Amino acid sequence: MKVKVPREYDRLPLAQRKRIEEYCRGVAFEAAQETVERDGRIMLDLYIKMVCKTLHDIFGFGEKRLYLFLGHHKRLFKEQVAMVKDGTQVDYLNGEMDKIFRRSGFPASFFEGLLGPVETEGQK
Repeated sequence: MKVKVPREYDRLPLAQRKRIEEYCRGVAFEAAQETVERDGRIMLDLYIKMVCKTLHDIFGFGEKRLYLFLGHHKRLFKEQVAMVKDGTQVDYLNGEMDKIFRRSGFPASFFEGLLGPVETEGQK
């Protein structure tokens, strides 16, 4: 019985290479995108729970105020999805941070110390 040894990609027939490329652009890309989206949801869930804990422990937010906070986030997320679609989210949020942090500016260095540099399109 003869053993089949895989060929190098560039030695494959053109039709096989095209099928591999289509697969990579299709199924593999979709799987990677699903993984990124799932991981994003997990991180957001954990972060919201950490924020709720901070608001409770440091600022004394009880269950009612935390529900109000979470409800506002639901509305805010819907607005942000629309802004992402039309490409205005980063500029909008940077403008809002300028209004909120008028004296010293948004503390980006704080987040860089926590997470490393945060790269966003249109970042100030």
